[in-house]
Amino acid sequence: MLTKSRHVIVGMLTTIALLMLFCVLVSGHLVTANTTFNDRFTVFSLLAYLGLAIGLLGLTTLVVKLTDHYDELLKKFLWTLITLVAVGALFIQPYAPVYDSMGVNGQVYDLLHQYPASQWSPYFSVFPNNVPISIFMFWLDFPFRHILKTLDDVILLHAVYGQVLMLISIYQLTKLADIVFGAKARNVLLLFYVFVPTYLMQFTQIGYSDTFALPFLVAGVRYLVEIFYQVKSGEKATSFAKVINRQNWRQVLLAAVCLAIALFLRPNTVVALIAIVVLLLLFLWREWRLLLVLLAALTICSFTLKQAATITQEKTHYQVSNDKNTKMPIESWFLTAYYVGGRSGDEINTITNKYTNYDQRQAYIREKLVGKLKQLGVIGVLTTWRDKTNVLFGIKSDFGMQYFNQFRNGQDSKLQAQYRTNYDNLTPIMIHSTMMVTLTSFLSFAWLPFYLFNKRQNESDDSSTYRQRVTIILILGIFESLSLFYILLWEVQEHYIYMMFPFLMFIGAILWTQVINNLLKKIVKKLGS
Repeated sequence: MLTKSRHVIVGMLTTIALLMLFCVLVSGHLVTANTTFNDRFTVFSLLAYLGLAIGLLGLTTLVVKLTDHYDELLKKFLWTLITLVAVGALFIQPYAPVYDSMGVNGQVYDLLHQYPASQWSPYFSVFPNNVPISIFMFWLDFPFRHILKTLDDVILLHAVYGQVLMLISIYQLTKLADIVFGAKARNVLLLFYVFVPTYLMQFTQIGYSDTFALPFLVAGVRYLVEIFYQVKSGEKATSFAKVINRQNWRQVLLAAVCLAIALFLRPNTVVALIAIVVLLLLFLWREWRLLLVLLAALTICSFTLKQAATITQEKTHYQVSNDKNTKMPIESWFLTAYYVGGRSGDEINTITNKYTNYDQRQAYIREKLVGKLKQLGVIGVLTTWRDKTNVLFGIKSDFGMQYFNQFRNGQDSKLQAQYRTNYDNLTPIMIHSTMMVTLTSFLSFAWLPFYLFNKRQNESDDSSTYRQRVTIILILGIFESLSLFYILLWEVQEHYIYMMFPFLMFIGAILWTQVINNLLKKIVKKLGS
């Protein structure tokens, strides 16, 4: 029964991955150039991106071969490139927050500047989802409040935080690749990171909930997967007191803290946690005691964070809105998920803002949602899912670059002109490079059926190959759970890809490393014979 359940789950994950790959491959013109949303940028055809992907695989082959003899040198070289891009972005393209993220940064500055007589904007009573990130930034900034004189100072500090956290998250994921799959996989993943400048330069400079939550999610996943990869069934404890030992207690604590912060900042990451728990119970069920301890630690950390946030809200005089009519029904998000191709916009706002009374608003939104779903039918819903997948991952994506076109140092017109020139020249290159890695990673999904169903005879749950396969299953489950949350239940924007991006690259780097390494071994063996 357990074996059948495992096969069903792996089959579902593989099928979803292949369907997503198919959507990506048909998301734009095959031969002629494409344009991004709102025709802001011109991007390559599918064939052109496939050519770039082949070029990246050529570099991947080179990295795999060089790792045999120059591992440390190559690792340091790739890390140097990544660090130079991340640090250089703070000076060459110092992106400023926009829309909600700008409101959050401004609120944090006001809380610091006015403390202890801080006041919250009424916006945060109406939209409490942005309160946790504001409080978290307030905690980080509080020790420096006396030197943060202007809003620009706060925005710069948040950009530095973002870049540092991003580099730490890269270390965490490449460390996991090294521990589970070896140095070659780690170096290939580093190579992939070198070629994603929209992620290295833009995404993490914008101080917002996803930019701060993602590094903690990645770190939490690293420690969690590492714990279960290293434990052996033959060593399983017979009592809860022996589950935590000198080897893993730090990992358990770090996993709990990092995941708690990610959930605090971005509650929808709970879908990734649910996926992890389900998959662990199926594939490493003998370690249920360890999983229970980890969940208990996570619960304690989450409770502690929320209590600290409540105290901070009281100290900064946050006003909870008790006016039901100021709240937005949850149905409004489902409406956005299906009404206009899964995107928010004026048409959605017209519906959600038609009534000021909560009950009337909720009833009207439900009416519109049900009517839209009936109008779409099964085919229409499937088409919407395809279109939303293409917004996130398709070859016509600009990765949100059209939205993030504001820069710091707004009072200096000369610097602004230089930043604008840099933006116009660099952005197309950044988009092409990031799409090259995105498509290359998706193409690796074609190998998933061969990799996941290639279980050797007499392979035990303790074998390294089984644990490696479970690691890929866990990362794939995280990637798909986060992706499906947006595709099925939420709105989509091009820059939402970043919450899934590290996990997508991890899968791509691991699978292509194995394919290329096996191919090289066969070539050497053939030449030797």
